[in-house]
Amino acid sequence: MGKYAAIVVGPAGSGKSTLCGVLAEHYATMGRSTHIANMDPAADLLPYEPSMDIRDLISLEDAMEGKALGPNGGLVFCMEYLVTAGATWVSQQLGDYAEDFIIFDMPGQVEVLSNQPAVPAFVRLLQQEGYYTTVLYLLDALATTADSGKFIAGCMFSLSSMVCFDCPFINVLTKCDLLSRDFKENGVLEHFCMCDFDYMDLSRLPPRFRAMSRQIGALLTDFRLVTFRPVDIEEVRYVSNLCSLLDESLQVADEAEVQDHDLPDS
Repeated sequence: MGKYAAIVVGPAGSGKSTLCGVLAEHYATMGRSTHIANMDPAADLLPYEPSMDIRDLISLEDAMEGKALGPNGGLVFCMEYLVTAGATWVSQQLGDYAEDFIIFDMPGQVEVLSNQPAVPAFVRLLQQEGYYTTVLYLLDALATTADSGKFIAGCMFSLSSMVCFDCPFINVLTKCDLLSRDFKENGVLEHFCMCDFDYMDLSRLPPRFRAMSRQIGALLTDFRLVTFRPVDIEEVRYVSNLCSLLDESLQVADEAEVQDHDLPDS
C-alpha cells in the first residue's frame, strides 16, 4: 500500500482513542491493512489493541519516578524521549508495518502541542522514514457547541497547532452522535463546521470579552482559517466521508494510480 500515517491530536476527552478505533474498523471493511499506535504514555484503558505502544518504550509512571517530575512534566519528558533517545525504537517499530496504514493516537494534554516541539518533531521523524502524514485535530462538538467561548478557544488552539505542522491538517468535530437531530439537520451544525460566527450566540460571554470574541470570530469566518468536518460514529456516511478526505490529503489514490501505471521492467 505504501507508507501513510494519520496523527490524531486534540484536547483530552475529545474522543481520540474512540475515533482511532472507528477509523481502523472502517478501513478494515475496505480491505486495508491498518494499525493503531498508542503514543500516550499515560494511557490506561484503550478501546483497541495497539500494534505499537509508547509504553513499551517508556511509561509516565517511570518518568515521574525516575526524574522526580509531576504528571505534566513527566508527559513532556516522555514525548521528548520518544523523538530523541527513542528515535531508533520508533524506526524499528515502523519497520514491522512498512506497507500498512498507521493511525497514531497522541496524548491529549495541551502542553504537548502548544508549548513543546515533541509532537511536530515526531511527525518530522515519520516523514524522514518516508511516510505521507496528515494531522487530525479533534474537538468535542457536544461540549463546545453549547458554549461559544469554548468553541472559539478550540478554534484558536486548532490554528495555533496548525502552524506547527508541515503537513495537511484536518479539523474534526467529534461526538456529533450525541447532538440532537434538529441541531444536525436544521443547519446549526453546518454553521459551526464553517466557523460562521454570525449565527452563534455570544451573549453568554462576559461583556468585556464579547467584542474581542466577535473580532476573532470575524477573522476566522472571513479568512476560513479553520473549518471542521463533523463525525457521527453511529452513521457510516460520516466516517466514510472523513476517511475519503483523509485518503485525499495523504494522496493515497494518487499513489495507487502511479503504481498501477508503472511499466514493467524490460
